[in-house]
Amino acid sequence: MGKRGNGEGSIVYHKTLKRWMGSYTYNGKRKSVYGKTRTEVKDKLNKALVDIVDNKYVDKSNYTLIDLININIESQFNSNKISESTYKRKLNTKKIIENLSISNLYIQKISASNINEDLLTLTNYSNSVIKKVSQMIRNAFDKALILNIIPNNPFSIKGLINIPKSIKEDKKVDALTTDEQKLFIEELRKNYDLYTDIFYIAIYTGMRIGEILALSYDDIDLKNNLIHIRKTLTQNKDDKYIIGSTTKTYAGTRDIPITKLIENILIKTSRNKNNLLFSQNGKIIAPNTINAHFKRICKNANIRVINTKKKRHKNDIEAGNLKSSKVNTHMLRHTYATRCIESGMSAVVLSKLLGHADIETTLNTYTSVFNKFKEDEIQKYLDYISQLL
Repeated sequence: MGKRGNGEGSIVYHKTLKRWMGSYTYNGKRKSVYGKTRTEVKDKLNKALVDIVDNKYVDKSNYTLIDLININIESQFNSNKISESTYKRKLNTKKIIENLSISNLYIQKISASNINEDLLTLTNYSNSVIKKVSQMIRNAFDKALILNIIPNNPFSIKGLINIPKSIKEDKKVDALTTDEQKLFIEELRKNYDLYTDIFYIAIYTGMRIGEILALSYDDIDLKNNLIHIRKTLTQNKDDKYIIGSTTKTYAGTRDIPITKLIENILIKTSRNKNNLLFSQNGKIIAPNTINAHFKRICKNANIRVINTKKKRHKNDIEAGNLKSSKVNTHMLRHTYATRCIESGMSAVVLSKLLGHADIETTLNTYTSVFNKFKEDEIQKYLDYISQLL
C-alpha cells in the first residue's frame, strides 16, 4: 500500500491513487478519508472521530449517483446560480440518467466500465444530449470527491471514460433560399400586423426570437446605432414565459449594429407601460405565438408548403387537401447567417453577431453553408481562368 505517517498509525500513502488515506471504523464498517497531504487527512480523520463520539456523524457512503445529482441541481437552483429554465433542462437531463443502470448504485461502487457501458446506450440521443449527461455524471463524481466519499474522479483520469458519439445525423441548417426570402418579405409587406416588425428584425439581425421579445426601449441605442442584447425570454418552473435576467448563454450578451434595414422600425416604436418593444395587450408575447404566425405567412407565400389529408373521424370520407408549412422561426436566424456567409462575411464577425461562444460553434453549425460558398467562389475562379485561356 505505502508508507505510514510519523506516529499516525491509521494514515498511509496510497501509491496507486497518489493520495494520502486515513481509515477508521463506524458501525463495524471500515471507512476511509483521502487528501493530498498527510495533514489534510489527519484533520479529516480527527473530525470524523469527533463526530462519531458526539453523534453528529453522517454516513456519506450511502449516496447513490442520483442522490448526488439531486444535491448538485438543487443547490445550484437554491443559490440562484442557475435560472428556472436551466433548472428545468437539468431535470430533463436527470430523467435520462435515471434510466441508466448506474443511477441507483452507491457512487463508490460505480466503476469506469459501468459508466462506459451505460454511456454506450445513449448513442440514439444527439451529441449535445450525450455531452450534457456525461457532464452531469462527472459533476456528481466531483461532488463525491468533495464529500470525501471517493478518492478520485474517473472522468479526470485521461482515457478512462469514453464519451461515445451519436449515431443520429447532425441537424442540417435550414434557411430560406434567396427566392423564398423574397416571397417572405413580399408577404410581410402585403399584410402588416402586430408581428411584422418582429420578423423583419429576426431576418435582418439574426437575433433569437426570445431575445427580440425580451427587448425593452432601454436596449435600443439610437445615438450609437446599437441594440444591446442583455436578456431573453425564458420559462419558469410553471412553464410561464418571463423575462430572464440574462441571455441564453454568456456569449449571447452582445451589441449588434442598427442597420438601415431595421432603423425605421426602431425609430417609430412608441414607449408603452411595460417598457417592452413588443407586447400584446401589455403582456409578453409567447414564442409559440410567433411561430404559429410565421407558419401562416409561409403558407400564404407558398413557402415549404406540404399537402395533407385529414379525417375528422375514422369513418369520414377524406377531406380535401389541406396546406401547411413545414417551417419554424429559427429558420430566420439561419437565413440571416446564410446570407452573411454568402456575402463574404468572415466567420469571426458572424460569430460575434450571432452571440456564439466561439468561432468553432459558428463553423460547425454552418459547415455546409461555408463549404457551398467555397465551392461557388472556386467556380468563379474557374470561370475567370477559362476566359483567359
